[in-house]
Amino acid sequence: MLSNPGTLDFQLSYVLAGTLEVPMKTIILAATTLLFAGLALPSAQAGQCPPGQEGSAIDDSAPTENYLVETEELDAIDLGKEKVNIPDHNLRMRTITVQPGGHVLLHGHENRPALALVTEGEFVEYSNECGVPVIHKLGEVINENSEVQHWVKNKGDTPAVLTVTDIVDLTDTQQGNFK
Repeated sequence: MLSNPGTLDFQLSYVLAGTLEVPMKTIILAATTLLFAGLALPSAQAGQCPPGQEGSAIDDSAPTENYLVETEELDAIDLGKEKVNIPDHNLRMRTITVQPGGHVLLHGHENRPALALVTEGEFVEYSNECGVPVIHKLGEVINENSEVQHWVKNKGDTPAVLTVTDIVDLTDTQQGNFK
């Protein structure tokens, strides 16, 4: 049952064929994990750098602190307890909400690969992979591999939300990354 119309209660149970109850957060985590495994449809790819614009859109004005940003961890899996056996690492899902005019600081993904799905609004990304800002719209996935250094801004009039799945090093060796 929804706790508030228009919002998703993560304790919600989803009934399949009237016989099997699966917690909604399990369904969402499984779907994001499939995306993380590379099973996303090509049409879900994020905005691309225009041909001939390769380079970097990062300059001295890149923010060093978050502004009007909230994060919420939705769930995590201890990868040291899974068959992949990666000690001290979690597969994490969270939301990052950026209010109008807000931004996520300049950060990298050297040790924290991620896939970020735009679930509300849109973001403007400034990265070391494109000489011009790239707009990411609702439903697009931003691939945040180990080469990416970037920051994003919400230039819209409504909150913009990313649902992010990433691998987190629990030993806290990722200094300088947006954790």
